Amino acid sequence: MGSIQYIRILEYSIILFLPIFVSGLIAQNRPPSRPDSTAQKADSSIQKAETVEVVGKVADSGSQNFRSNPSGFQSAIKLDETSARYTSLPEVLEREAGLRVRSFGGLGSYSTLSIRGTNPNQSRIYLDGVPLNNSQGGEVNLADLPFDSLESVEVYRSGNPIGFSGSAIGGSVNLVTRKDSGKPRTRINLGGGSFNTSKASVSHTGNYKGIGTSFLALGEKSDQNFSFKNDHGTAVLNTLDDTIDRRRNAAFERAALFGTLKYQIGKTELKLLNDFNHRIHGLPGPGSNQTNQVHRKYDRYTGSFATDTKGLFVDSFRLETRSFYTAAKDDLFDPGSEFSKGAPNARAEIRQAGVQLMPALYLTDYYQIIRGFVSLEKESFDRERLTPSNFVVKTEPLKERTYSSFRLEDEVRLWNAKVLLIPSVTWDHYKDRFPSEEPWYRKQDPLAGDQKKTTFTNPKLGFVWKWFEKENWDVQFQANVSKQYRIPSFLEMFGEQGSIIANPNLKPEQSGNGDGGIVLKTDHSFLKTKTSVSYFSKDIKDMILFLPNSQFTLRPENVDSARIRGLEFSHREDWKYGIKFLFNYTYQEAINNSSSPYLRGKILPLRPRHEFSSTVSWKGKKLETGIELLYIGAVFRDRTNEYINYIPARQIWNYFFTWVLFLEPGEPSQDSFGNLKESAPSKEVLLTLEVKNFTDQRISDLIGYPLPGRSWYATLSTRF
Repeated sequence: MGSIQYIRILEYSIILFLPIFVSGLIAQNRPPSRPDSTAQKADSSIQKAETVEVVGKVADSGSQNFRSNPSGFQSAIKLDETSARYTSLPEVLEREAGLRVRSFGGLGSYSTLSIRGTNPNQSRIYLDGVPLNNSQGGEVNLADLPFDSLESVEVYRSGNPIGFSGSAIGGSVNLVTRKDSGKPRTRINLGGGSFNTSKASVSHTGNYKGIGTSFLALGEKSDQNFSFKNDHGTAVLNTLDDTIDRRRNAAFERAALFGTLKYQIGKTELKLLNDFNHRIHGLPGPGSNQTNQVHRKYDRYTGSFATDTKGLFVDSFRLETRSFYTAAKDDLFDPGSEFSKGAPNARAEIRQAGVQLMPALYLTDYYQIIRGFVSLEKESFDRERLTPSNFVVKTEPLKERTYSSFRLEDEVRLWNAKVLLIPSVTWDHYKDRFPSEEPWYRKQDPLAGDQKKTTFTNPKLGFVWKWFEKENWDVQFQANVSKQYRIPSFLEMFGEQGSIIANPNLKPEQSGNGDGGIVLKTDHSFLKTKTSVSYFSKDIKDMILFLPNSQFTLRPENVDSARIRGLEFSHREDWKYGIKFLFNYTYQEAINNSSSPYLRGKILPLRPRHEFSSTVSWKGKKLETGIELLYIGAVFRDRTNEYINYIPARQIWNYFFTWVLFLEPGEPSQDSFGNLKESAPSKEVLLTLEVKNFTDQRISDLIGYPLPGRSWYATLSTRF
């Protein structure tokens, strides 16, 4: 209750907080400014503000999003380190502190992301700032997202930075696409491995007469017919009927096309993005009752046009804009009626569009940066029900959601930027339209309309205190407190005829979030390190839980709550001699805090108390080798913590070996201190061999959905 009271005080006082500090800072001494040209002054004013990094003088290669969120606990996963390996987005994310991936199978299976013990639908995922969560179910299938076209993955554990729409109780992830390179570069990857897996991709980056380009084409397939222990639904009652079977109907095929264009016109940078993903995959069902023909076809197109203007009207003003459009087609085929009878097939279309403005005013003479964010988005969901022979028997009413967001943030710098105060407030407004299929006399509220409006305010306060700032190392303390919401999904509010009763009176889930900790960075000629220790807390209430309404139906209600406390530790070392060491550890207690006597005090399902990952690797001139460990503590797979649903702790070991067959060095470049460093090779041919889960652990994240054991992969990668 204490943290909730602090949030309420912040919510009512945060608007007054901004002008108080602005008026107090005007009295500080102003350093003299030197005359310069208009373009140079605009550039220098913005650059001056942006060069105050999260941690002192030690350079950080963080993105603009990191610089606009200095108090947040965040990390960037650089994917160039794995460009020659056979890996996926779920594998990369699950090695980060505070992140937990839940999978229904092996490569290409349905996978979701949980951040700091929250539900998957309480986190947000973006592609270059374009939201990918849809309002039908709320959560995102990681297998449907692009990966090979990415340059890095940004993880935000303290909530969304400014410039990202939507409220995030858990946190957010931004998928950053590849940027153009100065000289034309082409990479071709050919990979394959266990379970008849194969993948081929070609990518190209370059700059042609000032037009930056990035392109990728990819094709991948796998049968995923791994062996597993089938308990035939009697895991405890009868172990004598257990058999070793093979997964069937788990195959998938996917293709991807990706491209960006970037061009500079005066002070404005223009960027056009196009991303298309196509997937066909089977839905195998639980291991004790596998399907034969059920499959899904998914197509998604995302396009965006973004601008970035520095020095608009005045030298210290910056304006970024983004417009986007996403269209997805999700088809389910069940020709044998294995999942359901009557009309088992479905054809759904999801459309999302939006316009966003991100102004920033760099008032360096007044020791502050004022940022704003305005967003207007619209989403629709349309679905048809079909027979096994694809005859349309029912067309569901169109569901629509219009969302607008306004955010104001002030980064106040005190004592030569030794202390930063970052108060912000966000106003969110949702308007839902949901024509009902039920006649008025069967509704719970016969007078209820087909529209609903929801508004809420998200206050947030960030704090940074730079304790020590030396030439080669820095230490700082940072903390955040905020209030976040999650709007109910279409499925929760509008229901599913025959199985889920609609409840348009649902309230948004809300959470009082807080975190604080220390970040240490060092940068020596022989060693570069980054260490982060943070404590986090979340008090979530009005959580939506599906309760039995009758023998065959469920009804969502705001009856659940949770209390989450945890500690994160992250450490990375990069040695001059090619040695790299990474270690991430998470401790958390996620307890159900609802009023229900059979749930209160229980551990939330699939939330391990201990989880850590570690990587040790060495890179020489002709080879690179490394070993990875992922430890996941014991969990319960159900809300009541029954022994039958207990999963003991497990360890997953991976090993990789890369042999440099050919290498032509690139031209050396200079780092931020003027020291020469090696650039990416101009030409190279690499052969990588990997073994994953080499101890052959037979495990599962969810009841009845086994994960693969030991698997082997090989990748031939060439760059020219």
